[in-house]
Amino acid sequence: MEEENIIRLSRDPSTGQFFALLGGDRVSLALEPSDVHDPTELPTYLAGYRPFGFRADEASRIVLVDNDEDKYRQFSSDDAFRQVKVKGSTQGAVPEVDPQSTLSTYKVVERYIGSFIPVQTQRNAGGNPNYDPRMAAGRRCMRALELDREIDVFTLLGTAGSWNSVVQTAVSTAWDSTGDAIKDLQTAIEKSFQPVTEVWMNQKVAHAFLRNTSVRDHMRQMMGDSAASGAVLSVASAGSTNVDFVIPGLPPVRVVASRKKNETTAALEYTLPNVAVLVTTVPGSQPTSGDEIQSTATFRRRGPSGVGVETREFFVENRGPLGGTMIVCSVADIPIMTSNLAGGILTGVHS
Repeated sequence: MEEENIIRLSRDPSTGQFFALLGGDRVSLALEPSDVHDPTELPTYLAGYRPFGFRADEASRIVLVDNDEDKYRQFSSDDAFRQVKVKGSTQGAVPEVDPQSTLSTYKVVERYIGSFIPVQTQRNAGGNPNYDPRMAAGRRCMRALELDREIDVFTLLGTAGSWNSVVQTAVSTAWDSTGDAIKDLQTAIEKSFQPVTEVWMNQKVAHAFLRNTSVRDHMRQMMGDSAASGAVLSVASAGSTNVDFVIPGLPPVRVVASRKKNETTAALEYTLPNVAVLVTTVPGSQPTSGDEIQSTATFRRRGPSGVGVETREFFVENRGPLGGTMIVCSVADIPIMTSNLAGGILTGVHS
């Protein structure tokens, strides 16, 4: 290689600055962006996905319990609805009746998830003041638990087999076609063994319900021309806030917008299937009088925290060169159908 084609680096003794020499002449070299800027995390930008609202705690109310497994008592529907012999002669034998009750068993299921934060990650997180690895890990763990519960509760309620066949209604024509949604709901309400206090639909079914001709005509007759448009707008925002709407003559409609990822198609699908679920709830979190019952309840172990949700963290020495912190969130509960006759389910509502 010829001497004049070699670039040499030299230093000016008077200023201490370095410069390049090519064949004895000083030259300037073009600077790349990487020569003058070291990429770091933007301190003003922190983006991410937010799950659609979780509503399992509303649909299956939590009953805090002390033991992992116990029994709960319920009286039979025959005590309320079965006719017995009460007529007799003046000196006849006294007809008798006995309260019928059964003991059922619940057993909680452990749910727990952890997130590991290496020491290096914690040290290098200072570039963005809005990002705290510990908080992010805890939030991710709680979302995993909440989504798992959401799927369990609405799969339970949204499966026809969870309900007694007496309160199952298969609609003849889907609501997004020419079906009569008002009549279908009224039919299901009439089948329930207890007053229906709320109706649950996913966002897709709720949209079809509000587009249905019978629903729009009913709302226009009862509430005026603007009522339907207002409900439609509120359901459209169900992804950012929990939405309920009321139609005169029907229980409140509660919209479930929560979704899960289909691992096969990578598409999102609703945690509540394309059904309408009619539910009976009682004031407070649980029935206590023996004269009231609810469709579903979640028995949750109270635990050391007293609220049923536990969080903890501990240092792990044998992970990576410096170790790190493990964040763990846990809960132990089980959603069950406490009555498959109070309420009901409408299937075939969406094509």
